[in-house]
Amino acid sequence: MRTPAAIAALVVGAITLVAPTSGVAQSPDAIDAPRISMQDFKTLLAAKHVVVVDTRNPEEFKARHIAGALLLPLEGQLTWPEEYEPIVKQLIASKKPVVAYCA
Repeated sequence: MRTPAAIAALVVGAITLVAPTSGVAQSPDAIDAPRISMQDFKTLLAAKHVVVVDTRNPEEFKARHIAGALLLPLEGQLTWPEEYEPIVKQLIASKKPVVAYCA
C-alpha cells in the first residue's frame, strides 16, 4: 500500500487542486500544489485538456460527478489499496494537468 503523500510526491509536477472559492488563501499546512480558478478549470475542461480526479466516496461519485472524472476515493484514507495503482499510473503517465476535487 502507498500513502497518499507518497503518491502526491510522484505526481507533484502534474497535480493541481481546485480551490473551493476563488481568492481563498492556501493554509501553511496544505499540500504544496498550485490552485487554479474555477474559470481556468472550466476552460481546461471545455478544451478536454485536463484529467479530473474525484476523491469522494463511491456512493457520492455514483450519485453525481463531473463527466469523465476518475474515481480515487481518499476520504478517511491514510493508505490505499493496490487496486488504486492503475489510476495512479494513468495520472503519472498523463501529459495533461490533473485536477482533484472532493465536493
